[in-house]
Amino acid sequence: MNFAKVGAVFFILWGIIHVIGGGAILFAAAESPAQGFAIYGAHSDTYTELAGNVLSYLAFGFVWIAVLVTYIGVRYNWSNSQSGLALNTVLVGMTDIGLIVFLVLPGFLSWGEASPGLLLFTGGVVFGGIACNSAHGQSARTFE
Repeated sequence: MNFAKVGAVFFILWGIIHVIGGGAILFAAAESPAQGFAIYGAHSDTYTELAGNVLSYLAFGFVWIAVLVTYIGVRYNWSNSQSGLALNTVLVGMTDIGLIVFLVLPGFLSWGEASPGLLLFTGGVVFGGIACNSAHGQSARTFE
């Protein structure tokens, strides 16, 4: 089994589902701030245009993090890069910490709703870490 490629697939899938999720928020918020916030189960007709634009701004940043994670997964994690693993671990880890602190713990998302991304992150780190530390197969490389 090529652990580097398995880890890369986990990171790539994390990126893809988060591009889709961020895109869904952007499209919903473009219709109205209320539709953007409704994705999180918050229903009100009193969201201001500013609130909708802030949500869109955050979703836009979220999409670009996911695009970057996907690129790093394809370009670096796939070929067992220690630097790629470190970068994706930090990018995804910090993003998922924010998810837990700001959406799961306050109750806007359930652990079940958050678990696909958290499981993909865990798989990417575990399999990528095994690949980078393994005495078998390719030796890990840094950015080239």
